[in-house]
Amino acid sequence: MAKSKKTEAPAKEATPAEEIFLSSNRVEIAGRLTVDPELRYTPSGKAVCRMRVATNDTRVAEFHSVVAWEDDAEMAAERLTKGSALYIEGRLQTRTWDAQDGSKRRATEIVATSLRLP
Repeated sequence: MAKSKKTEAPAKEATPAEEIFLSSNRVEIAGRLTVDPELRYTPSGKAVCRMRVATNDTRVAEFHSVVAWEDDAEMAAERLTKGSALYIEGRLQTRTWDAQDGSKRRATEIVATSLRLP
């Protein structure tokens, strides 16, 4: 009795779209602060600054929560005020927490990696 030969399925070739697809989490916005930046320090001493930025490409304004850390945080708190224009590069981050009333909360914010002033 002859042994049967095992055959393997040919490897599936990637389509051109699959070959060039890269996952990315990058955000760029240019807008104005809606309130003065809020600077705080973590228990370990790192500076963190929260800001609200408005952008307006059409007739509808969009409002973004932005968080900057360390040097960018301190620069923002020192040099920016409500109405200041700035350009932000960063990434989106979603965080969740339990509110005091026991409900689940969720927020998506931009974590700034670069702040530029005009």
